[in-house]
Amino acid sequence: MARREPAREVYVEEITDSGKRYTISGYVVDFDPNSGEGKVDDGTGVIRVVLDNFVFAEEMEVGNFVRLIGRVYLSSEGKVMRAEIVNRLRIQPDVYKRIKELERRVLL
Repeated sequence: MARREPAREVYVEEITDSGKRYTISGYVVDFDPNSGEGKVDDGTGVIRVVLDNFVFAEEMEVGNFVRLIGRVYLSSEGKVMRAEIVNRLRIQPDVYKRIKELERRVLL
């Protein structure tokens, strides 16, 4: 059985490689449930999201704070994530971002 590459947590502005697995957290700013496509803004940039599985469509309600895990591809239209997993985060975004920054300082 092939092992899945781990997803590295990043901000949208930090993404430079195509085809890598990343984790991104941000607000859903647009979503079309018919196509399974939308946009998420993490405060540093907006990324287009295409769902691999429509089970996660209900998590992609506009205004929700979500964590996405999937592969990111760079295209002429910008950065696109094929989201394998979508989790709605029920935490205050400012607290979550402060924790994330503390982890980065400690772990890097």
